[in-house]
Amino acid sequence: MIARICARTVVALGLAIPSGMAAQEASPIEVGGLLRAGARAHADSTLGGQGFRLFESRLKVEGAVGLVFDYKFVVRYDAGRDTYRIHDAVVTMPVIPEFELSLGMFKPYFGYEATVSRSDITFVERSQAATALRPDRQIGVQAGGQALDGRFTYGAGLYNGNGRSVTNDGDNYMFAGRLQYNSIGTIAFYDELVVQAGASLSYSEDTSAPLGKGIITGDRSAAPGITSDFAGSRLYWGADVQVSYHSLTLTGEYLRADFDLDAPLTGSGPAETEAYGGWVQFGYRPWGLLEAVVRYDGFRPALGADRKFMVFGLNLYPDGYARFGLQYASALDDSPHAPTLSDGQFQFLAQVDF
Repeated sequence: MIARICARTVVALGLAIPSGMAAQEASPIEVGGLLRAGARAHADSTLGGQGFRLFESRLKVEGAVGLVFDYKFVVRYDAGRDTYRIHDAVVTMPVIPEFELSLGMFKPYFGYEATVSRSDITFVERSQAATALRPDRQIGVQAGGQALDGRFTYGAGLYNGNGRSVTNDGDNYMFAGRLQYNSIGTIAFYDELVVQAGASLSYSEDTSAPLGKGIITGDRSAAPGITSDFAGSRLYWGADVQVSYHSLTLTGEYLRADFDLDAPLTGSGPAETEAYGGWVQFGYRPWGLLEAVVRYDGFRPALGADRKFMVFGLNLYPDGYARFGLQYASALDDSPHAPTLSDGQFQFLAQVDF
């Protein structure tokens, strides 16, 4: 089925090129993809989800139309629905290196780890805070760019605020923006000390919006008013910093969301709540081929007990396309399990990115 989808996508994008461009040199269409497979095992066999897993499967078609537009179309396998869904559908106008304008469905400018490509995240899944608090793919318009030889990057956008849904739940919109500064720029040499810092902000008013996975402890059905049908206003903000030198990297990020609900969360409780968390990670990658990393991952959900974990990982990069990883998680302070982490959890990852 995915082959048919990819073929139809290529044909449709090819037909979309104006006939007036025929006299110009044809812009190549690039086809790529991401496959992340492996295995997951829990110390608590009652959690389920054990065995071999398909963590991620995507196909991507991208290219340029004339000298004005770049485009990208990505389909992703949705294991829950056992089907492929549109993941990204973007048209971008790269006006100048310092400014580009994009329209369609894409990832908003918010957070550090949330904006890192799935193929480049250190562990099998993102942190608890990024999983729960990042605005998912959105439909809207956004602008971004860089300055100071790549040391300063920025981005901001206006979105429906309802994820991949093609409709808006009301007359309101979501705003998201991010600023980032890197002391070196786009190219850093091995022996240079690189310091990078970023800040993110997002705000939305909603009448019926889905929120991120892990926003509460336990089953999402326990609080549908905030997990799948949120009504009220929400303010997200975060800050992050990374310091790297030679083969050592220290990274940390803090994210927070403040919710003002139209109705109390539990029927009789307050109509205001918050969720916040963060992670601190130390990595050692001496020759580029092998990487050892340890992370503290903590999160206070909007409803339920705190969740704190230590996560240990080992990654092998045999070339520029493949990656193999091992990961082990250990809960702290008798923390309950999270959507993607549990005490004594072991995961294996095999990845191909092309």
